[in-house]
Amino acid sequence: MHPTLRLVAGLFTAILVALPLASCEQAIDPIIGEDRPFTLWGYFDANADTQKVRVFTIEQRLGTDRSGPIDAVVTSTDLTTGETHTWTDTEVAFNDSVTGHVFWVAFRPKYEHTYRLEARRSDGATSSVEVTIPPNIDVELVDPTERVTIPVFIHGKPPNLVGVQVVYDAITMPPANPWPPGTAPPPAVRLPVSVSYTDEVEPTADGWKLEIKMRNDFSVVQDEFERNCLRSDLIALRRIDFRFLAADADWSPPMGSFDPNLLIEPGTFSNVDNGFGFYGGGYVSSSRWISKDNVLQSVGYVTSGPCPLMPQNTPSCQLPPEPCLTSESGN
Repeated sequence: MHPTLRLVAGLFTAILVALPLASCEQAIDPIIGEDRPFTLWGYFDANADTQKVRVFTIEQRLGTDRSGPIDAVVTSTDLTTGETHTWTDTEVAFNDSVTGHVFWVAFRPKYEHTYRLEARRSDGATSSVEVTIPPNIDVELVDPTERVTIPVFIHGKPPNLVGVQVVYDAITMPPANPWPPGTAPPPAVRLPVSVSYTDEVEPTADGWKLEIKMRNDFSVVQDEFERNCLRSDLIALRRIDFRFLAADADWSPPMGSFDPNLLIEPGTFSNVDNGFGFYGGGYVSSSRWISKDNVLQSVGYVTSGPCPLMPQNTPSCQLPPEPCLTSESGN
């Protein structure tokens, strides 16, 4: 999966699991006779050159995957300029061994333009959605390499910020003198730890603001290392990432929560006309940095520095190379 799609999948997990859950709920399972043709999932990505939508036919259940061609033609229209595109159907095998239909097209949506996406059946039945891409933004981090508490200002006014998080790309550092003497030093293990800041965001006159609190977050990092049976007293950082999805106005869950218990009900969180599902608009914003050694040390991290914690035979003072022993998720 493309890295951007992987990130958004993580941000949007609760919504994505709602569809398969819906097909298992007896209270909402029987929809024989439903005349709405399609369920649509995805979003217009203003940072991507290729757009995608997952399309389900609505037959006896909401989430019906069908092998082979399906009776659907997907088109999009830029309502600001009139430009139209016809999308291409591709069968995709997902990690759960399910094959689904993903329609795609090569173009990049423009900020603040409104797009209409349609999935049309041969008999004319159509599911559609209109989406306005949020405006471009500027993310200002105040002295991020020199502060323990980092003010963040998001200039521009996307209607919603989804999945606001700081990811501490952390790694264990092997001790200089393993015990007992002569024992090989344990390997460095990489474990990125994500801390949610969604509830910390506040509106301003021209956007949003928050404060990243590294000292508070360090306890979360330590807890995750202990939970994964890793040493929590010798943790270094490879980098820090601040990221979120700048999203359109429809990307607001009921009661302000991406709660699967709410989202399993068809239509609870949907903006599709004459259909089910959700198709939004937005883009991922990401900022990356590494704090200065004195800042990291004041928080509690160890630093490579003159390698005081590394084995004597280490040829250089570099942190272990990516990906060490773990994958991107670190789990």
